[in-house]
Amino acid sequence: MAQKHLDACPSLASGLSDDCSCDKEVSHYLILAKWSFGLFVFEFIGGLFSGSIALVSDSLHVLLDGTENIVSAIVSKLSRKHKNEKKMRMIGGRVSALLLLVASGVIVHEGWERIITPHEVEWYMTVIATIGLCVNILQMYLHQGVAEEHKNQTHLWQSRHLWSDISASIAVIVGGLIMSVSGGLYWIDGVLSVGIGLLIMTLTVGKLLGVEFHSHSHGAECHHKH
Repeated sequence: MAQKHLDACPSLASGLSDDCSCDKEVSHYLILAKWSFGLFVFEFIGGLFSGSIALVSDSLHVLLDGTENIVSAIVSKLSRKHKNEKKMRMIGGRVSALLLLVASGVIVHEGWERIITPHEVEWYMTVIATIGLCVNILQMYLHQGVAEEHKNQTHLWQSRHLWSDISASIAVIVGGLIMSVSGGLYWIDGVLSVGIGLLIMTLTVGKLLGVEFHSHSHGAECHHKH
């Protein structure tokens, strides 16, 4: 099986397994997952201590981003042994989308509760959100470094998801600054949480319906002989 993979992989010019970009694709998603899980812990704890439900919501968004990276790595690994690689990637995409849909519902609910009963939010939540934004930008930079033949359906969804992470972080930072300057208006924290949840929900429903990737179903993928 390993030799057949080396013979079939279009990205392999040297004949050495170390140069196979299909293996590097798996490693690529695992590296992104490590960054995501680390950022999740940082933002989640920071959100609890600062009293920011928006920051906690953003951390859950990041957690599911990391989970999706794990799913992407598994799908990339299994797709080499499956006769229909596109189908495998679609199944993996559906699994990660369903996880996001559940999380977005929880985020919207908690955010609405915080709008009704606002709580004080500490100023340093803005600092934590800024660090989170820097990590999101770093992840986007790393993600764009993947081999051209692997900029497929999975890669496109991850790019869209990272952009939503960046947008959510910017929103949390702006909201944090407004709350700090005003010395109140803590209901903004709940509004941000609801906004993040609805953003995730909208992107996820689009993915489940196949709208996001319909025009990219012919994208380049690494095919392997059996």
